[in-house]
Amino acid sequence: MQGSLLVISLDFELFWGVRDKRTIENYGANVRGVRQVIPSLVELFEKYGISATFATVGFLFSRNRNELLNFVPGEKPAYHLSKHSPYEDNYLSTVGYSEEDDIYHYAESLIKILQQSPQQEIASHTFSHYYCLEGASLVSFEQDIQAAKAIASTHGIELKSIVFPRNQYSKEHIDICKKLGLISYRGNEASKIYNPRQNNEQSKLIRATRLGDSYVNITGHHSFRPKEENGIINIPASRFLRPYFPRLKSLESLRLHRIKSSMSYAAKKGECYHLWWHPHNFGVNLKENLSLLESILKHYQMLHGEHGMQSKTMRQIAEEILQPYAV
Repeated sequence: MQGSLLVISLDFELFWGVRDKRTIENYGANVRGVRQVIPSLVELFEKYGISATFATVGFLFSRNRNELLNFVPGEKPAYHLSKHSPYEDNYLSTVGYSEEDDIYHYAESLIKILQQSPQQEIASHTFSHYYCLEGASLVSFEQDIQAAKAIASTHGIELKSIVFPRNQYSKEHIDICKKLGLISYRGNEASKIYNPRQNNEQSKLIRATRLGDSYVNITGHHSFRPKEENGIINIPASRFLRPYFPRLKSLESLRLHRIKSSMSYAAKKGECYHLWWHPHNFGVNLKENLSLLESILKHYQMLHGEHGMQSKTMRQIAEEILQPYAV
């Protein structure tokens, strides 16, 4: 790989990604807002020549509950805490029949929008929003990824990249992904505050430090060169694009400067900068969130002109790196 790159990945999960922490009552507006977020993002990405990776929870590909249930793996994850599993407490029985009556758990129409924008990549966020570090077996993880690949294939989509839910993973999980034909994954930032850890290990101090790091440079720029690791490419995160909060409005210029300065650093060094977030983060305050994102993309266009920075999906990067090894 030569030259600097802007990488954007999104954890596309709807309510599956927050069901163990939130309720429809207190977070439903964010999830409902994704109906406007996805087409708005695609429009903005096309305007600025951005190729992004949308890592999509497998459940979202289901056309109806019957199809969802047909793809459920034989070995389901047995987590230390049952609340983490969508298969526990009869949760699936509470899900509507299809997207027509349940916009929180289905997304076929949104996936079609992504498919109509061929420069965007549809990748895996596992089948069930799977947690790799919460005690479940490797067998259940392998079956989960197999299910994700199988249901995506019914839409004519071949999954080649993966983003791990809650950024939890281990070498063993990465090895399984490689075995099943995935060629890239989003690793974590190179700082101990971003190390993969269990949900209950996310202390207030770690969260506070991460928040501060979003506004001032505490841990570095996190630009990088993608690494080939025995046939799979690590394309690590650089920065989580936090959503707009009215209470922190006065700090927006700092948040934007933090991202733009690191993008500039990567462009001048000929390295990559990887920005990520969830579509539901933009589900409320959409105007403000899109405005900040557009400022970032305008900065990318400037760096493209001055330093040749390019935008590529995770799959594109991995294929370019692995191509010399292809038989």
